[in-house]
Amino acid sequence: MSYKYLKKCRGCGSNYFLKYLNLGYQPLANSFLKKKELTNEKKYPLELILCQKCKLSQLSIVVSSKKIFNDYDYLSSSSMALREHYKKLVNYILKNYKVKKNENVLDIGCNDGVLLANYGDDLNIIGVEPSNVCKFIRDKRIKVYNNFFDKKLALIIKKKYKNIKVITMTNVLAHIDNLNDIIANISIILSDNGIFVIEVPYIYDMLKKYTFDVVYHEHLSYFSLSSLKYIFNKNKFEIYDVKRIKFGASGPCLRIFVKKKNILNSKKSVNKLLKFEKKIGLNSDEIYVKFSSGVNKVIQKIQKKIDFFKKKKIPLACYTAPAKGNTLLNALNLNNSAIKYVSENNKKKIGKYTPGTHLKIVTDKFLEKNKIKYSILLSWNYKNFFLKNSRFIKTGGKFIIPFSK
Repeated sequence: MSYKYLKKCRGCGSNYFLKYLNLGYQPLANSFLKKKELTNEKKYPLELILCQKCKLSQLSIVVSSKKIFNDYDYLSSSSMALREHYKKLVNYILKNYKVKKNENVLDIGCNDGVLLANYGDDLNIIGVEPSNVCKFIRDKRIKVYNNFFDKKLALIIKKKYKNIKVITMTNVLAHIDNLNDIIANISIILSDNGIFVIEVPYIYDMLKKYTFDVVYHEHLSYFSLSSLKYIFNKNKFEIYDVKRIKFGASGPCLRIFVKKKNILNSKKSVNKLLKFEKKIGLNSDEIYVKFSSGVNKVIQKIQKKIDFFKKKKIPLACYTAPAKGNTLLNALNLNNSAIKYVSENNKKKIGKYTPGTHLKIVTDKFLEKNKIKYSILLSWNYKNFFLKNSRFIKTGGKFIIPFSK
């Protein structure tokens, strides 16, 4: 089998779970299909469970990472908004953590080098990327390791570079099955005064706004600050600082700054957010049960909108083709009589079909040429950017925002 059921929590090892969301069987969200592949598509259970001990949310199954990352269509640099986001992050790190000339910086899950490209020439720049997209890294300054970040690779990097001053992992930690192992590997190479910077989708934002589309097989874990604190403390790390960021690769996220536990005490921001999570009941079952019923209402609401356009015979498309958009489209049980096209500017996706729903991916110009005036914005987390910058809007198009709460 290309997947396995989760027998124990990847955070604490408990086997006592609450099952709270079932989205049925769905395909891999980033596996866009060529026409000849449409009849041979695999689907897997998509279900969320909550550990009753450490309160880490996670998928009930784990799909083989080789299955997911062997032929990967996500290029971070295809998003101008994301490029700007990572530029600001690197500038913040350089300003606040005194990175000196010739020190080492590392990005785990570096994709096409979008974050690393923002560092200056006076640093040693290292990237780890297990998928085939590392071949799109054009920046010759980046030393790329086309591997998963396991202990063997950590020791190779340690031997060559000694210690690493800054390690970043943005929108990646949620993909990791063996959380404790990868944190142990970080410990091998992070310098005693180094900083480990992580961005993860924040589960509170998902629960509050019912944005269930961030749930897909690539995302194995769904983090609160309290569940992250448990995992890092267990591995002798301290969450030094935390920021809630409205914009992230998958939507609103937590940006956490982690140091070795014996270095510094946490900032006030950490205790403040932990108290907030306790106040709103983020560690209780009730909020998760409520989320499940709310998701069903959101799905019905979006279905009604689509039925309206279908009855009026108004052409409807989708704008952008993010992985999470496929969770939404498959949950809606769509067929291409309601929506036929999804527009995208990532050349790796254009001409292919969306997993599960088999909608053809076209260019933005195609929508304009075929006079399609209404599109569901699947990358709703980039709403402000697209409202200001997309040609679709500038030529009279209108977005339907699926999650507008």
